[in-house]
Amino acid sequence: MKKILAVLVFTLVAVCLVAPKFIAPKHQEKVAELVSNINNAPGYTAKIVSTNSAWFGSENKVLVTFDTTQIDPIIQGGSLEAELIIDTHYGPLLLSSQGLFGLYNTEIRFAGDQQRNFINWDEDQPLYELSVLGGFTGNFKIADNIPAFSNPANTFQFSGYKGQGEMTDQGFIYQGSLDQMDVVDGFTPVKAEGFTLSIELNADLETIMQGGFYDSTTDLTLEKLNVGADTELSGLNIEMGSSLDKETQLGSIEVGYLIKDVMSGEFKASDLSLVTELANLSNKFFIDYKNFSDKLLAETNSSEAVYDVLFTFMQDNIDELLVAKPEFNITDFSGTFPEGSFNATLTSKLADISSPTIDELSQPEFWLYNAIVAANIEADEPLVRHLTERFIASKMRAPLNAPEVKQQALMIIDSFVQQGLIKLEDDKYKSEITIEDGQGKIYDSAFPLM
Repeated sequence: MKKILAVLVFTLVAVCLVAPKFIAPKHQEKVAELVSNINNAPGYTAKIVSTNSAWFGSENKVLVTFDTTQIDPIIQGGSLEAELIIDTHYGPLLLSSQGLFGLYNTEIRFAGDQQRNFINWDEDQPLYELSVLGGFTGNFKIADNIPAFSNPANTFQFSGYKGQGEMTDQGFIYQGSLDQMDVVDGFTPVKAEGFTLSIELNADLETIMQGGFYDSTTDLTLEKLNVGADTELSGLNIEMGSSLDKETQLGSIEVGYLIKDVMSGEFKASDLSLVTELANLSNKFFIDYKNFSDKLLAETNSSEAVYDVLFTFMQDNIDELLVAKPEFNITDFSGTFPEGSFNATLTSKLADISSPTIDELSQPEFWLYNAIVAANIEADEPLVRHLTERFIASKMRAPLNAPEVKQQALMIIDSFVQQGLIKLEDDKYKSEITIEDGQGKIYDSAFPLM
């Protein structure tokens, strides 16, 4: 029994001593691949400044530079630099907070020494740190951290950010949170509380890197936002999602903006929602675009040349994008006020047309004559009356409850009803708007768009 135990102990020690020698070159390839990917991004360059290797780990210093003319072409000679320290320990035995075993544990740190001239934070911490624990099956876990900091005048305070996630062959999940951020400089203080970020990508890493569509959701939430002394918003939420129909290979993107409650002086509203959708998008077009742009960026240094060639690609492949009849829709636009609620929807797509040029697509007139649009609007009668009265009061510079304001508002609403632009049904005003062949129509009343 003792001999068997001794053999097992010897084998374990041998693996722990020998394995790092095989892990090291693979990891260094990944570092070189990371640098290459950064160089392929427009405006970014990266290079490995130094590499220090040991038996159980390595340290790489990578200098990343961003050309600020990508933001504003009139900026001459401007660039932003950041030195990243990539510190790695090789497995299989790791003393990591994310696990004891794995291929490697990498800490990517941005010290931010120059930023200490503008903000203050713990001297023992970098400004940003990302930890990656690589598993034996190709999966990995990540955790990132931004410490609490403030400016020297203490008019800006950031409570710190923490996040963690995991990549598997089934997809990627990530959760991050920030407790509070305060800006008290000037006459309008701002306070944000309870920020969270949630990401779920239901695809493997190879599919994600292709640049096409897959099922995914991203949620950004903020519990409360105070602006000045009399404005408070709560329950803020931005929801973004994508999906892919595997049979038709058409993708969609949905973005929703939600606010549970708003109070600003006398103004109050709740359950405000705006949800937009891009549908029937060619998955092949976006994958081809990603492959083409990656290859182009690897071969071309001139940003002007890149944009010219990408413009040509768009023109040559626009049919692939338009043949599926992509749509822009507003699936929900709604809200509730003390006087009542409203909701609206909109669908839009291009008519059957021959292959347009990019120049034609950039002209507003093209969309007016080739778009097919249908919109439906519904609002409670008291809300419509109240909003009309507010509009009239502001134009007449009269009190909101003045008799002439109420009388004028009723006259305007009645005239819209008589013209057939709106209808009153079950104490709700409704309207239906359509656009086709350059003509607009509200119910049966047609009008030219230009």
